[in-house]
Amino acid sequence: MTEQPVWTETDSRDFLDLAEIAVPARAEQTRALLDLIPAAPEEAFTVADLCAGEGLLCEAILSRFPRSHVVALDGSELMRTNASSRLAHFGDRARVLAFNLDADDWIDGLPSPVRCVLSSMALHHLEAERKRRLFRELAEKLEGGGALLVADIIATSSQSVRRSFATQWDELARDQSLAVVGSLNGYERATKEGWRPTWLVDKKDGEMPYPVFEQLKWLEEAGFALVDCFWLRAGHSIYGGYR
Repeated sequence: MTEQPVWTETDSRDFLDLAEIAVPARAEQTRALLDLIPAAPEEAFTVADLCAGEGLLCEAILSRFPRSHVVALDGSELMRTNASSRLAHFGDRARVLAFNLDADDWIDGLPSPVRCVLSSMALHHLEAERKRRLFRELAEKLEGGGALLVADIIATSSQSVRRSFATQWDELARDQSLAVVGSLNGYERATKEGWRPTWLVDKKDGEMPYPVFEQLKWLEEAGFALVDCFWLRAGHSIYGGYR
């Protein structure tokens, strides 16, 4: 029997439809990531975005830093098509490439030097040892003072915290549904299709979120000198480290 992929093109279409509703405070997260990139607005540097999706974050980076270059990597053909269209007006400052997050062959192909590696809503698909190895490999690719910044779902062992995160997600998703589609239809669809943070209680197939504190320790072990959780809300976190 052929093993089915964890992420399918149907998932990509659903994400494009629902991300503005199902991802808590998406614009706020984007602003936080931009502020955390270790670069002045006028600097020339390169960023790699792992699982870049439709290219929203890459577009924001290229706009904020007019001399920057980005490499947008994604395993979905639909996402790459959307990203290529969105980033086309930046010319050769943006490259959109196919990759497989589970493989190792793409690491050596990253630009060198690279100032910052970012990833949004993706690394929770990696089991612990693979993620620890990835942190080490990315630390070696970063230039001095560079950063790895991760926006992703996280786990918690506290039942009260799980309840709090789930309540936060419900409130945010309802508000975002009203803002985006003018009704709760988007919220209801997101809940029905499994975008509610059930990982806080039961892990879904292919999802392996870990507590943020544990992942900060992995970053330290990988050689990052400054590690921290920079943003946390509704079971989603921005965390990372600087070389």
